[in-house]
Amino acid sequence: MSMPATSPSGKVRKRSPKASNAAVLNLANNVTNETLPVDSMKSREKVVVSRRYIDNLQQRLSQLEHSAAQPIPSNVSPEQLRSPDMVDESLTSSAGTNRSSEHTLKDSASTSSYGPIEPPRIQNDAEAKAPLINPLAFHTYDWVPGPKGQIVFMGTSSNWSFGRRVLTMTHERLTGTPLPIQNLHFGGLDGKVYDLKWDGNRRVSSNDTLDPSILPAQDFALYLINSVKFHCGWLFNLFEEDRFMEHFRLFHERPTEYPRVAPLWYVHYLLILAFGKAFVVQSTKSRRPPGGELFVQAMKLMPDFTFFEVDPVEQMQVLCCAALYLQCVDYLTQAYRLVCSALRHSLEHGMHTEMQSHSLDDNYVQRCRTIWWTVYILERQMVSQMGLPIGISDETISTRFPTFPGQPEKLEALKIQVSFCRVLAKIDQTVYGLEGKLDSRYLGATQAVLRSIATVTEQLSRSFEIHANEGMAGVSRSSAHLHLLQHQCIILTTRPLLYTFLLSRLGHLEVALMHWLQSESVKGLVQMCTESAQQILRILASLSDQGLLETFLRFDLDATFTATIVLLMAAAIDSSLLQDHTPWSQRAYAIFDEMSRRGNLVSEMLASELKQLEGLLSKFLVKDHESRLAPSTHGRSTPRQADDMDTSTVNVADYSDSFNLETADDLGLGLNYELSAEQLMNVADSLDIDSLTWPWPDETLTGNGSPGA
Repeated sequence: MSMPATSPSGKVRKRSPKASNAAVLNLANNVTNETLPVDSMKSREKVVVSRRYIDNLQQRLSQLEHSAAQPIPSNVSPEQLRSPDMVDESLTSSAGTNRSSEHTLKDSASTSSYGPIEPPRIQNDAEAKAPLINPLAFHTYDWVPGPKGQIVFMGTSSNWSFGRRVLTMTHERLTGTPLPIQNLHFGGLDGKVYDLKWDGNRRVSSNDTLDPSILPAQDFALYLINSVKFHCGWLFNLFEEDRFMEHFRLFHERPTEYPRVAPLWYVHYLLILAFGKAFVVQSTKSRRPPGGELFVQAMKLMPDFTFFEVDPVEQMQVLCCAALYLQCVDYLTQAYRLVCSALRHSLEHGMHTEMQSHSLDDNYVQRCRTIWWTVYILERQMVSQMGLPIGISDETISTRFPTFPGQPEKLEALKIQVSFCRVLAKIDQTVYGLEGKLDSRYLGATQAVLRSIATVTEQLSRSFEIHANEGMAGVSRSSAHLHLLQHQCIILTTRPLLYTFLLSRLGHLEVALMHWLQSESVKGLVQMCTESAQQILRILASLSDQGLLETFLRFDLDATFTATIVLLMAAAIDSSLLQDHTPWSQRAYAIFDEMSRRGNLVSEMLASELKQLEGLLSKFLVKDHESRLAPSTHGRSTPRQADDMDTSTVNVADYSDSFNLETADDLGLGLNYELSAEQLMNVADSLDIDSLTWPWPDETLTGNGSPGA
């Protein structure tokens, strides 16, 4: 096996990744030739290699690639380097080398859980080029204390977790004290924002079932049902109109008896009414959400599906209604449990398959396909929102799309939503998964995801242009939702870089990481993240002007938060990314204020946390500016000077003009920019993975450990 050679001075030179690859390939060839019986004279015989053997070699290859740049201890002799035992020891200790990339995040002597308050020691230039990884892929700081003393898990890709990480580490870095958790938003903890006034016990009395006093009159009920159709009909299949309205007619003929005749439909009816009231009544400041009494009544009457025999399609619809309502009122963990239950029940009925059988009725198959994709979309979006693993892999799904006669746009919107959900899963599994911990694999995963987004973007641009049609004002609500999904996928993919650079800017990681912004590829990714955030706010501002901003459904709220925190971070990291975030952040706060006025209690808390972060970063920039104005000595910087270095003045390669948004019209928030599939693909193709690994390819280590000529 090829091992690092020693220089005349006795120092070990780092191995190149190519040498590691060759070593493992040689190992594979040697083991194959030595351990597998192969008769070269019998060409028709096959060589059988176990899958475990192949996986083991691949694992060893990845471990060697990651540890290729690690120095060999000075007390290791050349004989030990040639020893197979030494090779095995180096492989078994790879977990330690993987953890070495987060050594700056784990300083027990520091008061901060995110790294040392004081900047790290200045290393020589070659050692200072730290690898680009996704620090969010490590599960070191995924647990935080909750408001009631419980431990709260923060998922890697969760928007709430991301915001809390950024605010916590910024506060700790600038104040030297832990972030107080009072008055902070804890996404998904019941009773923190909204209060349903229900403890989960189903103490049902006869009056609960038969008393119609909480129900609206028939004409108002129709209005509420139609409001649900307008807000959710093109997004999800929450009810089948023909079947549902037939039950509605029968119910109003016998309002006291029908709940016993069709108990599950009655639960379904209460849930739809709860949604309708939430969409119509939007000015309450009560901690009990609009429609909360109807929702609780429905949950009390919800049957135990373990033994309750019912139409599986309606069962899925009821579970999806309950899950979506809980998500909207910030009961995220409870919503996740219900949508996972819906997924398991749909799998039990084979809805994830082609459903091609003479025993199946065509109408039933179409109903199953329609509800299946609603369950799929909800599960994928909630999983990404909480940063959790997906419930079923796409490789095991063969369900076809339903047919929507006379509604081609609805079918196309469904296909695009599903495609973006697949991208979300890919992001969670790669960028925030194991590959995110390795520099080359993290950037390779980012490249692959961007290509996937580009493919969906081509379909999106072809069918749902964000610009208004000629002669018409405004944007379509469905088009806006899909474009918001696109830009959130881009941000979710690229914001680990922003997080890494902010850590470095604040002194939590190696200051030398900021030099990665000199790379055109890295700068392009970070700036694309910033520009997607700007476009999100443009779209939301246009929806707000039209009165189409969603204040109960979570999608616009999450998009606003996702975009705003990116812009605050970008402005603090490097002025070339965003000169001034104020026009954008002020517009975002106006959107939060509108949501708050219309009864959304979460928006006010999120805006408060973003303003707190904005204040901290502003103080940091002022302090940083003052330190640079102070007289400094010539020559090599001290650690403190390195910590206060003016990273905003680093000579950064110009970004492509096609992505430039800093024009006069942009401050007016007009929809004059949209990222094309071709541009996305160009950015992905421009990523030179080899040049973005550590050490940089144009630097070789000489015998004295300094950069060579």
